[in-house]
Amino acid sequence: MGKISGKTHTRKQLDDWANQNNPNNKAYHANMHNRLKQLNSNNKAYQVNQKSRRRNKPFIWPDWAPDYPEYDD
Repeated sequence: MGKISGKTHTRKQLDDWANQNNPNNKAYHANMHNRLKQLNSNNKAYQVNQKSRRRNKPFIWPDWAPDYPEYDD
């Protein structure tokens, strides 16, 4: 877990960060629940996202391929 500085963040940002990283807080549990839900492979949105990534993956032809010598008997 990273640290944040009061020199670069406002008091509200510091409080929000502390709430989201405190296991005794509702925001922490809500964040963890949402993350687990997104990573669940049985989740419909997860399946749609993975299928679209596979379907839209560009097929890349190699720029160079070795020439194989033809052997004559």
